[in-house]
Amino acid sequence: KCSKCEKSFRWVSKLIRHWRTHTGEQPYECGLCGKSFSQSSHLVLDQTIHTGERPYEYHECRKRPFCYSDCGMSFTDSSTLVTHRRIHTREKPYEC
Repeated sequence: KCSKCEKSFRWVSKLIRHWRTHTGEQPYECGLCGKSFSQSSHLVLDQTIHTGERPYEYHECRKRPFCYSDCGMSFTDSSTLVTHRRIHTREKPYEC
């Protein structure tokens, strides 16, 4: 359970990740651009952007019609696509 906001988590790893939203800690740093991230998966994504790697294949599929052509990921609804696109653009539309 988070001591700051009382949110409960089943796994300690999820609590640790959540805790970083309160502390602003970003322990994962990119050696290429110097940007830091709170989650290792975000660092991995940043590194694929530098290399131009597209880890996901493009699928024109009725189940996932909303595709982001820069990385090939596809989604079942447009709102998830918009949220995903912010990872690439680094847009942060919400303030703490």
